[in-house]
Amino acid sequence: MRIHQSPAATADRPPRLLFVHSGSIKKRLTFEAAARMGARIFLLNPVPNWASEYAERALYTKGQSLARTVAAVQELHDEVHLDGVVTFWEEDVPTTALLSRRLHLPGNRLTAAFNARSKFRMRLALQRAGLPVPPFSLVDGPESLRQAAAVSGFPAVLKPEWGSDSEWVARVDSFEHASEVYGELRRRVRVQDCIYPYRGRRFVMEGLLAGPEVSVEGVVQQGNVTIYAVIDKAEMDEDNFIERGERTPSRLPAGVQAAIRQMVVDGVKALGLTNSGIHAEVKVTAEGPRIVEIGARMGGDCIHALVRRVYGTDLAEENIRVALGRSVSAAQPPCGCALSTTLVPERPGRVYVENCLPLSRSPHLIEVVLTKKTGDVVAVPPDGYDNLAWISVWGRTHAEAQRRLEQHIARLGSGLRVEPLGADAANRSAAAVA
Repeated sequence: MRIHQSPAATADRPPRLLFVHSGSIKKRLTFEAAARMGARIFLLNPVPNWASEYAERALYTKGQSLARTVAAVQELHDEVHLDGVVTFWEEDVPTTALLSRRLHLPGNRLTAAFNARSKFRMRLALQRAGLPVPPFSLVDGPESLRQAAAVSGFPAVLKPEWGSDSEWVARVDSFEHASEVYGELRRRVRVQDCIYPYRGRRFVMEGLLAGPEVSVEGVVQQGNVTIYAVIDKAEMDEDNFIERGERTPSRLPAGVQAAIRQMVVDGVKALGLTNSGIHAEVKVTAEGPRIVEIGARMGGDCIHALVRRVYGTDLAEENIRVALGRSVSAAQPPCGCALSTTLVPERPGRVYVENCLPLSRSPHLIEVVLTKKTGDVVAVPPDGYDNLAWISVWGRTHAEAQRRLEQHIARLGSGLRVEPLGADAANRSAAAVA
């Protein structure tokens, strides 16, 4: 195994923290949080990337067996005495559990981690605990698809067993539709970049849950759940379930929010999670809240910024506290309201970004993150699940935040466009004439 080493830390016994998989550059804030906490950072990553500069030492795993990877981490632990293992990357929740248990550090059992990763195992665990779930089945071929359709009925949702980030999730409205979608997705779906190897291209088919959706952000430590925020999600297009935006605090009635919180606490217990972050997605149906899924890690994209601005809680730091066995912070009441919108391309093409800098000087702007730059090519489902940017703002009230968000979206949208790929030649010709 190849090892990258940089100068050793000189602080007197700061915590030693192993990051399992850096994830994309959007996860930079998690390394910054660890640095603020004074941690000596070690990294387990498939290949060198942007995160290597944060690490005192990095172990790169591409081409190595899982057994060799575990042995290399054990060797590192024997040398430096790690204090915690953490991940903010959904795909390597099991890797993190495996390593934390092997090193006798705070974490989840491997069975619990797999319950949180496998959509099928999650449904089984919730059902066995007596929690309400939609009818569901595992799909691993055309015959099981027919059997699953008889169980779930229609409309239904078809999603990869090991999926993440809402990719390759589709609504299906008949068996013929399900067969067509299944054939298409089975050719395209893949498990994201990960250290832990996953099996096959299996899917879960389940009855469609109707109603508004929220995410619930928190941590579980020694089996005790702390919930920091309930976040309303913008209405999604059910053809592909792409995230469009968030709002916190939730505007749902207090009684409904209490039921959501209890459902998540019960779900965490059912999955067997004991020490990790929590990112739960819950549908508020006519029959009450229903768990869509519970991730054993911090929520992604703009969630961290929204929670920090409204509640004063840094989710990345709280996840790291759990990994290090340190006491987590108490939940705080909200201050004001935060809204976000994710800009999603409506068609495939090439991105052009012009004059978006003035946004950074706007008051009450929490953050604006451009995920693409001029020249990047974007795709839409099922070819790809790209977004262009997300933007979040704060206001003293929901109405004030909404007004500010609309203003900022207009300014950002005016400098961000997607042109059809065939338009490149025409644009170059027009530029030459000008």
